[in-house]
Amino acid sequence: MKKRTAENREERLVRINRYLAMCGVASRRASDQLVEAGRVMINGSIIMEPGLKVDPSVDEVIVDGRMLALPEGKKVYILFNKPKNVITTNSDEKNRDTILNYISVKERIYPVGRLDRKTTGVLLLTNDGNLAHKLMHPSSNVKKEYIAVLDKKFPHTLLLQLTGGMRLKDTGEKVSPCQA
Repeated sequence: MKKRTAENREERLVRINRYLAMCGVASRRASDQLVEAGRVMINGSIIMEPGLKVDPSVDEVIVDGRMLALPEGKKVYILFNKPKNVITTNSDEKNRDTILNYISVKERIYPVGRLDRKTTGVLLLTNDGNLAHKLMHPSSNVKKEYIAVLDKKFPHTLLLQLTGGMRLKDTGEKVSPCQA
């Protein structure tokens, strides 16, 4: 039988926002906000540090008076062909159609990546946070391939802009260079 050492404990530690997301409380960003609002307790003490780590096998975590435990449910993986005008999110403040209007599972699932509202294509939805992180995080270097069908000729000047990296009009976010 393996002894529980300090090193073993370090391997089990996870950031509180990740733990809350794994328990289905909220996304990691929203979990950080719960911590900063003083709504999370660990072992009887209110915490205010979003970067704090917990040991899920030992620490008692309570959010808004409710004790949490990791779900024992199975991992869910769904490939979904997103139709046009469907939002790639679990909820929408404007009451637009979301991907969850088309899928009914009891587990809390979320999309791995995003597609624009007007874009159609295949999305992976899962409750497997580790897989989602590996697929989406730039450090994993997972290559993504997109096929775009246009209704008019694509100007060569825009092709140079696209392959060199550009900024999105709506958010100003820098897009990584790509091959085309």
